Amino acid sequence: MAVFAFTDAEILAGPLRLTGRSNEVDLTIESNALDITTFDDDGWTTLLGGIRSASASSAGFIDFDVIESGALTFDSELFTELGSTQYPLTICPTKTDGSTAYVMGYKRASLSMLGTVGDAGPYNSAMWGDGVVGRGALIHPANVLRTSTGTGTAVVLGTVATGRSVVAAIHILAVTGTSPEITVVIQRDDGAGFASPTTVASLGPVSAPDSSLTVVAGPITPDDRYRVSYTISGTNPSVRFAAAVGITPA
Repeated sequence: MAVFAFTDAEILAGPLRLTGRSNEVDLTIESNALDITTFDDDGWTTLLGGIRSASASSAGFIDFDVIESGALTFDSELFTELGSTQYPLTICPTKTDGSTAYVMGYKRASLSMLGTVGDAGPYNSAMWGDGVVGRGALIHPANVLRTSTGTGTAVVLGTVATGRSVVAAIHILAVTGTSPEITVVIQRDDGAGFASPTTVASLGPVSAPDSSLTVVAGPITPDDRYRVSYTISGTNPSVRFAAAVGITPA
């Protein structure tokens, strides 16, 4: 991907799709610099990478209702998450299936909302990074509604060396129908046909918005391909969900 106009991001935070109410998203990943300079370094600083950390934030327009049928109430979910348990976060520069994705765990740090009379009501929320961060791909896009069982398109991410990990996120964002249920499974294999897939992560069966984050330590070889498989049941079911897989830095 070349330099691009930032107009089509995807922001998936736990069981909530922030995309349709957000116009800003920021992700910072860093490593502490540890000074290990000695008398043999000729008067120049020598640094060692220390503890890694991540943070993220999103901003846009507050909504006090559900964004779509079968989804969670926007402001209520943001409020509920404050200082709470870990959730998966997926941030993509575009919504396209196979798009680059950054995948991590987060805990919601703050929620700021409302403002000046006459203006569109804003929101701003910060998120602490909670654990590892992976870079990989969106293996199922959230902008497609599913009504029946199927599998996604496989992506090649490469093998995983010792000391690195796979980070897999599943976001079930909206579920409607009569007695609907969905199960989502992320698989890996070393062949395009997925003749003998291995399960990396799974979530379900569930009948309401939910999410999960799974971290699998390397080495993982020869498997280098990842895809999503999903099972949907019920009468007239309709489900919006997303899945993403990333690999941590060396």
